[in-house]
Amino acid sequence: MPSTVAAVGRELSGAPHTGHAGLAGGEGRIRKRAVRCAPLVEPVVAVFPLPPRLAAILGRLRVHIDTGESQIALQYSVHACPRRMRREIGLVFPDVIGREGELLILPTFQKTRSSMVSYQAETQAEKDAKLHLFYRWGAELVAGLRKRGYWADVTDPMSGMALFTTCGPSLYPDVEGAEILLRYTPFNLGNCFVLSHPHWGTHIYPATAFTLAPAGVVAEVLDEMLRT
Repeated sequence: MPSTVAAVGRELSGAPHTGHAGLAGGEGRIRKRAVRCAPLVEPVVAVFPLPPRLAAILGRLRVHIDTGESQIALQYSVHACPRRMRREIGLVFPDVIGREGELLILPTFQKTRSSMVSYQAETQAEKDAKLHLFYRWGAELVAGLRKRGYWADVTDPMSGMALFTTCGPSLYPDVEGAEILLRYTPFNLGNCFVLSHPHWGTHIYPATAFTLAPAGVVAEVLDEMLRT
């Protein structure tokens, strides 16, 4: 699997430093008692180079995506889909109905300069920048897994909807997903829930990827992305 980049890991895990719908998690329906599910791959911070040319599957979004950054630093982990999440996952991704038990979930977090509970203009600009980075990273991951013949997708952090495959009637809440999968702490901010990372606090941009590929294939694709 991609290894932790030590220098970046030390920098990212410093002082605790989520808006987009995935940051608040108010639309999802998978909230359960937070019992951590042991991940197949523990959380690791890695730096992935990003090709200057956008993956072809991003063309369907028909939005301008900034390609100014040449890399993305994020924390990711790999989890089998817990039984308690399977029904709702099928409502987010109709394409996986009947195969929810094979699904792997990859929650990701980018560290941010601003607290994502802020409503200042610079915070919104940073959210947009992190969104574009995740679009690019997610598209490369999905393209690599599809190339090997496996279903894969990410949810849009702005809406919780499937980005590259058929959308179901439910939205995936990144906050509640991280609470279930990683036992990260959410707290109530008015009428929504906000996620607190154990090291970075609310200075995070969460987003999530999904695939029916085996863990070993996911490892190969991530390793290939690191060497690009």
